[in-house]
Amino acid sequence: MWFDKSDIRKYDKIILDNLHGYVLPHAGTKYTGHILSHTLRFIPKKPFSNILIIYLPSNSEPNVGKYYHEYYVPYKTLQLFYPNKKFIGFNMLQKSNTDISMLSKKDTLYIVSADFSHFLSLNDAISKENCAAHSLILKKLSQSCNSVVDDIRSFEKMYQLLPKIILQWVGRTRSIGEKGVGYLSFLLRDTPNLKIRKPNGFFVTAYDEDARQRECLGNTNSWNEKLEKDLVKNVIRNAKKTSRLTGGKYLNRPITNYIITYLYKDKSVKFIRGWHSILMNALYLSDVFLENTYDNGDWFKSDNKTWKNGNIFNLEPTKKKLIEKAHSFGNIEDKNKYQLFTSQIKPVNIILIGGKKKYKSKRKYNLRRIYKTKRKYKN
Repeated sequence: MWFDKSDIRKYDKIILDNLHGYVLPHAGTKYTGHILSHTLRFIPKKPFSNILIIYLPSNSEPNVGKYYHEYYVPYKTLQLFYPNKKFIGFNMLQKSNTDISMLSKKDTLYIVSADFSHFLSLNDAISKENCAAHSLILKKLSQSCNSVVDDIRSFEKMYQLLPKIILQWVGRTRSIGEKGVGYLSFLLRDTPNLKIRKPNGFFVTAYDEDARQRECLGNTNSWNEKLEKDLVKNVIRNAKKTSRLTGGKYLNRPITNYIITYLYKDKSVKFIRGWHSILMNALYLSDVFLENTYDNGDWFKSDNKTWKNGNIFNLEPTKKKLIEKAHSFGNIEDKNKYQLFTSQIKPVNIILIGGKKKYKSKRKYNLRRIYKTKRKYKN
């Protein structure tokens, strides 16, 4: 059975004012029910009439009645959350598709139907999926690790339709067995508006051309444009010179991207994996949990062979990790007190010209400054 309504749970809603869609798995809900339920707790504030599902079938003919399962599973699930909407399927292999170029982001919820690694060992799958997740966010769609994405062509179409959209990774799970199937989920969001809501803190993570994390530093106390600019420079410099996160390896690979994670204090006391970052003397960003923990809160170990069952996240293993991390910085105050943050991200591409870096946003800034100067002299 591909879809069973009893596999889907409706959690308390989290309303987001810049949410425009999701990346959702399409395997049977016996395996994906939890991650579908978790991801669809995030609800767009905008009103909309249409739901577009972009999918690429693995079968030559429909295999669930008149539907392909890649469409059917997200379609039936979304019907539970958004009844009375118009569903539009876009089959990536079908030439006679409905013209979707006229759809508007203001009136449409965009869905990418995608599973991830198939039949790899757990450690191999985790490594490649981590790389693929960051590659998709950074729009590095030609990375070799994207071979685990089923199917990368759906993401290419999504970025054609929404070139400025940002993927925010929020979910991960896996089917049973030593060589199962990986399921990741993402939110499709606009660039954060820092004027409407000022962050309480931020982190900067630098990536090289292979979508490899090389350095990450942050400020959990404040944010402003100058602090951000200075930290970006510091992180990129350290990524090039020491590459702390790789133990000094890959210094010959150029730094091509960075991601700014803006942190917002959350009064909630219930930790949500994939959504919350946590500060307890030391800090873990939300994607650290997706990269390193099971749904039940246990951290990955190299000798693990199968995905652990259980969807209730136990925070105690994370607290122990945070205490160990804080000890390394000599920063232990209260081992039981912690602060949760929600976040939004902004990926930035560094344009390399003649061996020097140039930021896309810098050119826009200079143009605005020139325009203001001309107006000043003209007046």
